[in-house]
Amino acid sequence: MKIIKLWSLLILMFPGVCVLASDARHVSAEPDTTASIIAIANLDQQIAQLRDEPDVEDLLILREEFLADYGALDRASALAESRFVSTQDLLKRAQARATVHRFADALSDLEGAKQHGVSSVQLVPLSASILIATGHATEVIAQLKKDLIRNPSFASRSMLATAYAAMGRVDEADRLYAAALADLNTTLPFPYAWIYFGRGLMWAEQGQNPARAEAMYTQALAYVPEFAAANISLAKLEMARGDNTAARKRISQVARSTNQPEALALLGALDVRNGDLVEGNEEISRARQRFESLLVRYPLGFADHAAEFYLGPGHDPERAWLLAERNLANRETDRSVALAVKAAEATGRYQEACNLLRKHGPLVQIYLKSLERVLVQ
Repeated sequence: MKIIKLWSLLILMFPGVCVLASDARHVSAEPDTTASIIAIANLDQQIAQLRDEPDVEDLLILREEFLADYGALDRASALAESRFVSTQDLLKRAQARATVHRFADALSDLEGAKQHGVSSVQLVPLSASILIATGHATEVIAQLKKDLIRNPSFASRSMLATAYAAMGRVDEADRLYAAALADLNTTLPFPYAWIYFGRGLMWAEQGQNPARAEAMYTQALAYVPEFAAANISLAKLEMARGDNTAARKRISQVARSTNQPEALALLGALDVRNGDLVEGNEEISRARQRFESLLVRYPLGFADHAAEFYLGPGHDPERAWLLAERNLANRETDRSVALAVKAAEATGRYQEACNLLRKHGPLVQIYLKSLERVLVQ
């Protein structure tokens, strides 16, 4: 659910990109944007200038989401937790907590902000994104439709698209994502990359169309080649179709530049496949250490990806089950259910797997197919 938690942040940070809908015929299919290396340098300059002032948290979270900079995440979380002066501080803390999947705490902060006079309109982007992320997309559809009618923009289209995607309504979601792209009017590459990444995740998972997903991930990377999550997602699809050479080249660059645990795990799995057992197992060991370090600080934020790791290269199904259970208790989405089903099956908990499948709808089966395709052994 990575795609959901940054929508509200992009909308709040870049209000200039949220323009009224215009004639799409006058919008370039591939608009000119600032080169990502320059945009990232500008982002870092803004972070340096703000130091520990309010609003730096948003920039730090943006850096973490695109570049897997967990030091930036640590700093953003610490700053957000240390401020208790204003209602804006509550909103910043809610955003930081939602980023690491502390959804209940984030909603509590939003309720506190509302009681102190913050308008419901100001709370909608983050509250809606949290409800979508926790499996309650149907509860926000009516409000998001009203927002789209009242103000057809990048913000309203992209948020409704995300809700539709979570419900498996992929064609409607894709049309809205495309319309949101047409609404963008900025030279910043980040919002473009994020929309294409969101479409890629949707087509890879709910849409069961890996080829279309690859095209979307590739477009996201055309805007921000350093985008760690997009590179990892694309590498998984390359591995699934047998192009291990392309996947290894891609993932090794991410692992070197970020030390991201999922990238390390994929790199290790590829090296093991190629017969380099010593190097591959060392990379998998480093991935395990990184995941466990992150789980100490953010037990909810990395439970899902760590569970996938332990179902795959980490080879610890029991650990995967415990993490999948934790993730499911935090947010009962179709994807989290599918992950718990896979972990239950891997540990011989077949009755639990059957109970979960009976309790939830057909989308779980779709997510199971997606997980089977990208889980790396």
